[in-house]
Amino acid sequence: MELSAPSAPYTPGVPSRPAHWRWNFAVLGGDIAFFTLGLNISSAQTILPLFVQHLTTSNEAVALIAAVRALGIYAPQLLVARSVERLRVAKPLILFATIFERVPFLLLGLGALWLAGGASSLLLGLFFVMVLVQQGAGGITYPPWLDFVARAIPSDWRGRFLGWWSGVGGLLGIGGAAVAALLLARLPWPFNFALIFGLTFVAMIVSFVLLALGREPPRPLRRPDPVNPAVNPARLPALPHGADAPFAVPGALRPLAHARELLDLLRDDRGLRNLVIANAAAGVATMGGALFAIAALRQGGLSTIEVGAESTVLVIASTAGNFVWGTVGDRFGHRSVLIGAALCSAAAASVALLAHGVVAYSVVFLLLGLNLAALFLSQLTFISDLAPPARRPTYIALTSVAYAPFAVGAPILAGWIADHWGYTPVFIPAIVAGVIAALIYHYFVPQPGAAPSSPTP
Repeated sequence: MELSAPSAPYTPGVPSRPAHWRWNFAVLGGDIAFFTLGLNISSAQTILPLFVQHLTTSNEAVALIAAVRALGIYAPQLLVARSVERLRVAKPLILFATIFERVPFLLLGLGALWLAGGASSLLLGLFFVMVLVQQGAGGITYPPWLDFVARAIPSDWRGRFLGWWSGVGGLLGIGGAAVAALLLARLPWPFNFALIFGLTFVAMIVSFVLLALGREPPRPLRRPDPVNPAVNPARLPALPHGADAPFAVPGALRPLAHARELLDLLRDDRGLRNLVIANAAAGVATMGGALFAIAALRQGGLSTIEVGAESTVLVIASTAGNFVWGTVGDRFGHRSVLIGAALCSAAAASVALLAHGVVAYSVVFLLLGLNLAALFLSQLTFISDLAPPARRPTYIALTSVAYAPFAVGAPILAGWIADHWGYTPVFIPAIVAGVIAALIYHYFVPQPGAAPSSPTP
């Protein structure tokens, strides 16, 4: 069986140090920090729902934000994962696709200025198109970018790298969220939102420049097996977690064969299968967070300015969470971060059941911030450690796509339920799903590095 490149022997507990990793630690970290700053300025949990609330009173439209974002980020990933596994370097693809993660914020700012006066429906349509484009570009970028990071940063530093730099972005984002709240209070509609989106675009341009400075290590390629071209890569023996040996795959898989390969992968890797199931429950748990901002506005006694100010609480909590979860993951294993994410999601929905007033909703957004930080970090680190390196893009895409129907469907269902029966029937299923996810993560998902997943007979 032909291998694309020789690899160093795998020694448990002795992670390799990629070339230029200190440089990449700085510039790729800076990319994360400024990208996080931009996302915190235009918070998907507070600013975007408030923008839509200016255009419609529908809960379903507000909940659709989370659904469209999830659809965009998860749907494209399997389409690009196999192609990435055949690229020696993926940075050109990343740089091209990520342009479309940034430009939509500029177009939204301009659209708010031009269309808010008498074309609210058109502006609402533009908003959802731009959200879908922005997140869709993120979905295309996500598998190669995370694989790039996994190759560029030592495995025993990934949690701290992602957590610390996201935390730095959060620290910057505290100021960004405060500026956004100030703009909401001081400037009239739509100039406040136009400027918020414009500042987000500026932060993301800085992020793009830093990403372009990254130095990408070559990756092990997946190449055809000249001896047995029909070999199914999903049935090959599992590699030790952290090993760098690539393995061969068929040169041209048809869609049906690719689907069969993915099913075999899920069947043979019990740890991956249980992770997908737990992620599904975690996706259902997101239905509460999609409506926290609007619930605070409509039944929690908060004003628009106070809901905007909760962005600052959210950013502070997610910033602290990034620093804490990154260290916790590297020290105790990244499965613990997954468990923490699920429990924080359930706790946030529990508090939201009875929350009224600024202080109570500050607790809700504090827990939501910790949940988002843990979810973001664990999605990046856990699957990077669980997957064999040569198959990392497919593992990343598969877990994301399997999560997508729940992350997309739960917010849509939440908006429909809230319009008909209120917010309580939304928050209760979110609590139950969060607890179930935490239990599955704890008892049925393996800790990467302890031992490879055992295939089922």
